[in-house]
Amino acid sequence: MLVGVLSDSHDDLISLERAVEIFQRIGVDEIVHLGDLVSPFALKPISNSGIPFRLLKGNNDAEPLVTIMTLENDGTYYPSPVEIELSGKKALLFHGFGSKDLTKFIAMQAAASGKYEFVLYGHTHELHIDIVNSSMIINPGEACGKLTGRKTVVILDTKEKDAEVIDL
Repeated sequence: MLVGVLSDSHDDLISLERAVEIFQRIGVDEIVHLGDLVSPFALKPISNSGIPFRLLKGNNDAEPLVTIMTLENDGTYYPSPVEIELSGKKALLFHGFGSKDLTKFIAMQAAASGKYEFVLYGHTHELHIDIVNSSMIINPGEACGKLTGRKTVVILDTKEKDAEVIDL
């Protein structure tokens, strides 16, 4: 299963459209946005993609309309954190918790626990791919490029347990 993973798009429609175009071309089976989509209008490229999607609530996602639109467009909306299955493998998804250091610490601890095959998180705007105790950790960085100057998404291959970083 191929999963298009992104986070922290912060209303950047051009980057969202580019990410969706890449996900469609590659043929991802699902899109996971790990939070901070921000405004309801920013959901359009994802919801119009024809690809099933999951959206997590980020700390800047205050619009209840985002939740409603997600559900109306056959997406799944989660408060953060959430445990799900990706290709029958246990995954923990969350946006973030307070500081960058705390968020990364929690991701590392969750991976070290051995409970999850995948730990996907956002919030820090920093690209992070790692393996800890056979658990794959992915933070796709920021799709908007506002803090780091780099706009990135990740293609996760759950079968091969591989992640490819793509610059938008």
